[in-house]
Amino acid sequence: MEEFGKAAVMVKPGKLEIKSFERPKVSEGSMLLRILMTGVCGTDLHMYEGRMPKAPFPLIPGHEILGEVLEMGDGSGLMEATGQALRPGDRVVVVPSIACGRCFYCKNVPSRPNLCENRIAYGISMSSLNPPHFFGGYAEFLYVRPGSTVHKVPEEIPNEVAVLSEPMSIATRALERAFMPGIPYAREGFGLGKSMVIQGAGPIGLLILLAARIAGAGDIIVTDMEDYRLQKAKEFGADHTINVAITTQEDRVRLVQELTNGVGADVVVEAAGAPQAFAEGILLARRGGKLIEVGHFTDPGTVEVRPYIICNKDLEIMGSWSSPHQTQFKTVLSLFKSFSGKIPFEKLVTHKFEVEEAEKALGTVKEKRCLKAVIAPGV
Repeated sequence: MEEFGKAAVMVKPGKLEIKSFERPKVSEGSMLLRILMTGVCGTDLHMYEGRMPKAPFPLIPGHEILGEVLEMGDGSGLMEATGQALRPGDRVVVVPSIACGRCFYCKNVPSRPNLCENRIAYGISMSSLNPPHFFGGYAEFLYVRPGSTVHKVPEEIPNEVAVLSEPMSIATRALERAFMPGIPYAREGFGLGKSMVIQGAGPIGLLILLAARIAGAGDIIVTDMEDYRLQKAKEFGADHTINVAITTQEDRVRLVQELTNGVGADVVVEAAGAPQAFAEGILLARRGGKLIEVGHFTDPGTVEVRPYIICNKDLEIMGSWSSPHQTQFKTVLSLFKSFSGKIPFEKLVTHKFEVEEAEKALGTVKEKRCLKAVIAPGV
């Protein structure tokens, strides 16, 4: 076998091996990318720690993928979501999921391909066992299979910002859920000047913060257990921060009340991924407010809640599962282009690792010694 490119292959939970593969044959409707950067996501860490038992090992992790078009098969230009022409050398971000188009949700809820029952995703549910192998972003190359969607990246957007497209799609979709009014005539939900609590100052929480600031939020309060992350939240526009590690739940409820004229937050977004944060979010929201749950992509367990409080507050609770990437990426790239140079999105990328350092990258994320780590071959 003539070696073409390396990849960090997760052969089983807790074990990564660096393997080399031969160059894939680019068939009709497919594309080969040279990977520029891939974000290291909490989902990758969950998989590494064995919390995603359906993962088809061995696989190459990484679904937040920015690449440069290396080779195109006939018809592969149709992958570009907005109809732009593609040619070798163009930068693209890859929509990580592919919907089946046949299940109940694809046929009856077409605006939410994220609910597809048979959805497959790069770096999550595509094994690397057989050729063309390169189906994840912790690698030097990516094989983009037929039926995939990519978005061409505008020249104005640097790599360190473009690589945030997938997590920003999650963040903006969660914020859009907060926009949606349950009572159309009551002007409820998120809007100009509305107060907001963001639970969790990891990459998703910080991107929600940036998106909310762009969208005209009023006071934004961010909670987290790490002073480093809370300081970054202040730098990115949070008005107030609360350290969960040194306060009690009673303290936090009281502080949020004090900061919102005694009523509680208009909108609470749970992005910490901790069941107890969800329960606390119910207490932090005002009566008639909204709670958006975006932090639980895996299942860390249960928490006790008092349904009476939800009822008494007339509270709206909405889940936000992934995002309809095919359309949400357009929103994200438009925001990045408009605010490039005005908002320092690129400062979220604090650590870069080679493919061979993938295990170190996961450890850095687990220990919360970074904001956003990326695999960046050759950087």
